[in-house]
Order: sequence, then structure tokens, then C-alpha cells
Amino acid sequence: MKRFKWPLILLIGLLGCSKSTPDPALSGDTNAMLNDQAWGGFSTTWRNPSDSCGINTINLSIENKLPYPKARLQAPALCAGYCGDQALTFLRIPLAVGVYTLSTPQPCQASTNKVGVSFMTLIGGDVIRDQYQLDLTKTGTIKITKYDPQRGEIEGTFEVSLIRDKSRQTTSDAAETVNFRNGLFRAKLL
Repeated sequence: MKRFKWPLILLIGLLGCSKSTPDPALSGDTNAMLNDQAWGGFSTTWRNPSDSCGINTINLSIENKLPYPKARLQAPALCAGYCGDQALTFLRIPLAVGVYTLSTPQPCQASTNKVGVSFMTLIGGDVIRDQYQLDLTKTGTIKITKYDPQRGEIEGTFEVSLIRDKSRQTTSDAAETVNFRNGLFRAKLL
């Protein structure tokens, strides 16, 4: 199966040069359990006008900055406080209440009518440390529980398991799998 990296380039552009987010332990619009530990972050939505398969959909990125990402088995060396960026991203979420199955991000030509998902840890906000893809042996879902186009708001839940992409980095202190449970998000549509 051929892998397409186009969403990653889009994500790097969105994450690089981004402004700092506050510590999600103090506030945030998203909460979940990540590998059985409390996790949270701040949601950002965007539309990709050049994505003809993304009509009536949005993309959602949940980002946080924790000193030691809870996806790690131990604190990374030589980081000096810059190893905490994390991003969980959903691509092509339909703008309608419903339950949607998650898949690996797909190019437009191979659209599967499923929502793409990925997770990554970053150094300094724009250097990818570890990248995770959907664990195809488990079913992941995102459920839109509220969509209010007049107020520009969307809310929902998510459950997903992802596995580390070892082709990018063969030596890492990152967890092999990340499991998000009981995920709740609330986001403004941009």
C-alpha cells in the first residue's frame, strides 16, 4: 500500500511558527485519556479550499504543550523544555451530527468517506519527533454530537488507537502505541 504524505506537509505549515498554547492542565477545550493519563489541549479548525473532496467538511487539530509528552516512556534528553508539543489531527470531518469511522489520511482521489487521523510529537513546535498512524487492528471513531452553523461551533467525542511510524526514526523513547479514550472536544469553526 502506497503512503501519501500530503496532509503532513499541511500540518507542518500549520504547526510551524504557531503561537504558544497555554498549559492544558489549566484550561483547554479538549480532554481525553491518553494511555490512561489525563490529556488535554486546544482545538483549531480549518478548511482546505483546494481539497475538492473536503466540501462540507472541516479539519480539526488538537494541540498542547506539555513539558514531557505523555506519549513518552521517559523524559527526552537535550530538550531544555522544547519537547512538549503534541498534535492530534482529524481530516475531513463532515459538518453533520453523526458517528464517523477513522482511517489513515487519504488523498482526494482515494477518498474513502472516512475521517483521517494522525498524531505527532514535535520539538520546538515545528520539528517532528515522532509520528503515529491509525492502528488498523482497532476501530477508531469521531462522533459529532453538536453542529451549530449559526454560532460556528462543533462538539463531539473521539476514541482512537495509533501506532508509532518506525520508518521515520528507529531509535526513540516514545511509546509504541497511543490510545485516546473518552475524548471530548468543543471548537469554533474558522
